[in-house]
Amino acid sequence: MTWTRYLPPLLMLCAVCCASTAFAKPGKCSIVPEAIESASEIRGLRVKRSVKCKLVDKSFVENYLRTVIKEKIPAQRIDGEGVVYKMLGLIPPNYDYVNGLVELYTSQLGGYYDPEQGYYAMASWLPSSMQMGIAVHELTHALQDQHFSLDDLLDHQAADSDELMARSALVEGDATAVMVDYSRKQGGQASIAQEESVAGIMMQSLAGSLVSGSGSESPAALRTLMMFPYVSGLNFAHALLKKRGYKSLDGAFTKLPQSTEQILHPDVYLSGSRGFRELEAPLPERAVLDSTQAVFSDRFGEFFISTLLGNWISPGQASKAASGWGGDRLALYRTGTNREILVWVTAWDSKSEANEFYESIAEAYRKRFNQNGLTSGRKLVFAETDFGRVEIEQNEAEVQITIGL
Repeated sequence: MTWTRYLPPLLMLCAVCCASTAFAKPGKCSIVPEAIESASEIRGLRVKRSVKCKLVDKSFVENYLRTVIKEKIPAQRIDGEGVVYKMLGLIPPNYDYVNGLVELYTSQLGGYYDPEQGYYAMASWLPSSMQMGIAVHELTHALQDQHFSLDDLLDHQAADSDELMARSALVEGDATAVMVDYSRKQGGQASIAQEESVAGIMMQSLAGSLVSGSGSESPAALRTLMMFPYVSGLNFAHALLKKRGYKSLDGAFTKLPQSTEQILHPDVYLSGSRGFRELEAPLPERAVLDSTQAVFSDRFGEFFISTLLGNWISPGQASKAASGWGGDRLALYRTGTNREILVWVTAWDSKSEANEFYESIAEAYRKRFNQNGLTSGRKLVFAETDFGRVEIEQNEAEVQITIGL
């Protein structure tokens, strides 16, 4: 994914287009020096340079997002991602992908830090009572940037979706932990590093997101992807904090997580195991292609698979079915008649894990297409759908999905 995964890095952390709004006069922005010093004290990263602040309104944010999309993300990448999401069933076929995401992130945005320009954008529409906590969070990003260079870390053109999501979870989980520790410190409580679990905090965050997004027309799956860096990122950060405090997070910025599997299962990251293997999506059979070069290619990872399955089966079943993930690669091809064909090969830790995913995606797609399909061994075919022929086939510890034949 390019910017859904990934608008958290683009919006909250790494919005990279130049803004023209004048820097805000003292007022709400007067809290910034105190906020960054508080973040610095908790995080253990010194302030190398001051951070300017500007107040922005929702109209500015929307225009800002559209500029980011136009200038920083290749159109072919965004178009391909939207097509793939619709073919897989992550989002409805008639969903306006780009405009919908702009609406979603504008509605959820509480502020952002721009590493290229070195300023903190404060949401002018939020009450003063909310500003300090958000400022501590966003100015933690400023400290991260000053020490670890967020622009390089979250380069959306240099990594697959799964890896970018994992990096975003490190960045957001770290900043969320600092924000929570700031709040706890104000109340005389110890750091979350002393807590056995942060499940309660994670559920509060998720519940708050569901409430704030309840009026949105955005698909639930996109809202789930948007929350991952904050909710699961906090759990990952907490697992590291319990080892050596924030020094452990410093180490994670030099040895970056490579997959959402490592975020969801911090023990995999801490063990030093990569946890997956690289795959190549094969060319689709029985198709005359415009080119053998894919127009879109990506690795989506465990969390994306869980989110996709969750459109049709229970969250618990979806999470369990995705937990045996061992790698994937998706490629989108175009035929000479301008049809799209999607090939997605997934690898699993064992044949039994592949069995579980096969059965879960089969159940999900039977509900999606409202038909049983035709079964032959470990191959399920939906001969006629709005996206053409759909095939799901298991071969030992791999499952391949082909759509559009």
